[in-house]
Amino acid sequence: MSKHAESIQPGMVEHPHPTSSLMNTKWAKPNFTLPLPSLQFLFQLECDMESFRRIGDGGHGDRSTVIFKDGRFEGPKLRGTILPGGRDWETIEDCDGDQQTAHLDTRYNLLTHDGVCIFLKTTGTRTGKKAILEELAEEDKHTPDEYRMRLHLTFESGDPRYRWLNSVVAIASSARNGTRVIYDAYQVL
Repeated sequence: MSKHAESIQPGMVEHPHPTSSLMNTKWAKPNFTLPLPSLQFLFQLECDMESFRRIGDGGHGDRSTVIFKDGRFEGPKLRGTILPGGRDWETIEDCDGDQQTAHLDTRYNLLTHDGVCIFLKTTGTRTGKKAILEELAEEDKHTPDEYRMRLHLTFESGDPRYRWLNSVVAIASSARNGTRVIYDAYQVL
């Protein structure tokens, strides 16, 4: 991580650089200002993992699959349970030095409190020191600020009550603790 990225603290937003300071642009309308995004809390999710199966390096990285047992989610506009059978197809990449990145690719079926099934797909990365990431299966051994786990979320629902999720741009700050994944999901406004 660069020194510049390390200076940005949680909850901070780095404003765009002035057009006049950009060297590789032809955009010459400094008064054309794009809105700065904000985040609105969607829900907290807790997912219990059932089993971890290592597939190995089949030419695309060291792949494993993790099966989800169940879980819960709750926020101001939706709440419910995670149905069994979802999973994560992750690929592990060793980076420079002692760093490692897990490329995450998950699928969930969320069942709302009022009986609607919502499909949730996440993609993202978990990155940090290899020694720390390899010990995340041990409950309470490491805290979420010792590594970075961030996700992009997409939803699908055909029910009119939850169709609004289909057009949501959402991100999550996430962590793993033993056999549980926890994350706070936010809508980007």
